[in-house]
Amino acid sequence: MSTPMEFLEFNQIDPIKLIYHRPIGKKYVVPHWHEAVEITYVEKGYPGDIYIEDNRYSLKQGDIYIINSRLIHGFDSVITKNDRILTLLLNYEWLRKCLPETMATKSFALIKSPQNKQQRSSFNALVKLIEELNTYAQQVNSDRNHLMKLNLEIRIISILVNDFTVERTIKTNIPEVIAEIIKDFHDNYQDEIHLSNLASQYNYSYAYFSKLFKKYLGVAPKKYLTLLRVQKAAELIEQTNDNFNKIAFDTGFPDEKSFYMSFKERYKQTPLQHRKKTHKIIGIK
Repeated sequence: MSTPMEFLEFNQIDPIKLIYHRPIGKKYVVPHWHEAVEITYVEKGYPGDIYIEDNRYSLKQGDIYIINSRLIHGFDSVITKNDRILTLLLNYEWLRKCLPETMATKSFALIKSPQNKQQRSSFNALVKLIEELNTYAQQVNSDRNHLMKLNLEIRIISILVNDFTVERTIKTNIPEVIAEIIKDFHDNYQDEIHLSNLASQYNYSYAYFSKLFKKYLGVAPKKYLTLLRVQKAAELIEQTNDNFNKIAFDTGFPDEKSFYMSFKERYKQTPLQHRKKTHKIIGIK
């Protein structure tokens, strides 16, 4: 399939990349996909919703979600000091090379909590290992620290493979044409995109194209593109000191005014307010 491809860099040795999500408030991620198997663990709180293919789940403390390679997923969350979310990205190439039989015939299966009593002890062990891995990830790196993390990563993968896999049956419900259009958006959101021209490239009228897109993504293509641009703008606001006019231009907005309006509609605050809040948390001056 061909959907929004997110390229994720891994250290060639390490099978897992751990991400701790800072309590920066509103966090929206449009539906996307990547090769990595993704694990979302809600260590604390009730931070919002996760979307996996056609399903929406409310995140709550103690939940674990495994998102298989190439499945479309997104997030609509508010991460405060009362919430803590950890994401583990499992290097698909590492899995494929080290566990070829498993990756060819199995898929991972864990949504929220164990499906049976037999999985409960494995689930508890998995939670403990994830939390321990996060502890080591916060420490100054050293050879000993790296070895401890590798040990934990292998044990996590071992539990997942032994206790949370099923025969491979996963199929995406997104039509190829919609997947390709989403990829176009992610590749070209910085540029001016004429949606009517894009629809005609696939021999659709704009009305039919918009209806089909909304059926599978939940929003019209114009709205999706705006949300994607807002997401990319939020990342630049959080990570840089670039002026807002530049950010608007770099993320494909026609002007600063439309950027401000779209950002405030999604985040319920101005770009400046969001920057002050997130930079204080992250420690950027």
